[in-house]
Amino acid sequence: MKVLIITAMFPPNRTGTSFYSRNLANAIRQRGNDVKVITTANEKANDDDLSFEVTRIPAWHFPIKSYFKHLRFCSLIPGNYRKILRITREFKPDAVVLINHYLDIAIPAIYATRKARLPLYISVGTQLQSLNPTRNKILRFLDRLIVGNFIFPFAKRIISWDKEIERYITEVHNKKNASKSAIIPFGVNGSIEEFEKYKNSYEEEKQILGVGAIIDHRDYVYQIQVFSELVKKYPDLKLKIIGNQYVDKPMKAAKVLGVEGKVIFTGELPHEQVLEEYKKSVLHWMMLVGEYVGLGTSTLEAMLMGVPSVSNVPENLFGFGAMRDMENFIHTNANNIKSDVEKLSEVIEDRNLRQKIGQNGKAFIQKYLNWEAVAKQYETMILNDTK
Repeated sequence: MKVLIITAMFPPNRTGTSFYSRNLANAIRQRGNDVKVITTANEKANDDDLSFEVTRIPAWHFPIKSYFKHLRFCSLIPGNYRKILRITREFKPDAVVLINHYLDIAIPAIYATRKARLPLYISVGTQLQSLNPTRNKILRFLDRLIVGNFIFPFAKRIISWDKEIERYITEVHNKKNASKSAIIPFGVNGSIEEFEKYKNSYEEEKQILGVGAIIDHRDYVYQIQVFSELVKKYPDLKLKIIGNQYVDKPMKAAKVLGVEGKVIFTGELPHEQVLEEYKKSVLHWMMLVGEYVGLGTSTLEAMLMGVPSVSNVPENLFGFGAMRDMENFIHTNANNIKSDVEKLSEVIEDRNLRQKIGQNGKAFIQKYLNWEAVAKQYETMILNDTK
């Protein structure tokens, strides 16, 4: 089978979608399929060590400070349409997978698949939402208007990474588009075996870790509110937050609550250093705020390393109900500080409980969220659709 992946997000960009694109391509290739990737040019790119071919098309880089530093536009360059179509026709894939349809590479991707008469699979890992009610209504309207009329109608399938994304598609888009949705989970970044040397020992009790860029939908304010109560019981405890800082709400919250000396903001760190921080953390707590939530790449990594992980995702996030509160993760509704302080205190004080939750979480990732399983689901879907 031949699969062409088209994505605007690919390493060296350090985003969840970038890692998803690379890992999916590699996993499909490892199953004996022929894979080619088309993505945007990046002066820091080095694709020599990959097991598949990557073609980079010209793009104009317009980083938006404090929002999206990786923004690139490629659809405004006429030659890109011809180039993608030429590559598509020469490669002759059985299917084209578009990852992240909100970026403008979707336009030439749709053009090429229509011209070449190929099935288009759109992988969706992001929802358009805002904490501002008026802005949120506008975003939903624009999503329904633009994506619903000019992108989703050309898809053979819409692949939702989890049930929250599928719920968003169902609630925002028309029935015809929503009926195309199928859930295929995502996997942890990199090789599962790589994480073995970083696994948690359950001996450390002094650091809670949060990994992920600080944005409006991931502002860590609730974590800091809970932490400000925990630190009264555990004076040596600290909260470390790793990731680019796009909003200052958590810094202000730490200052107001008097814990600015206990909350450490590191900015973005090399991945190996992040793994070392997981290793010495008693808990990992990253979550999204808003109407729709998600697990996130960093939580997958933490769980794979056996770190007890806190999240506000529903237990049936992936549709098979395998996540269990206080069994393989720690659930919070993020609306009851006292209750969460009591729950996390129990975990902090009980090494055996930490180990149980951590090891069960690791087993969950290994069984359900590995790239071999993800690639197999893609392969099965495409083969069934193209018979």
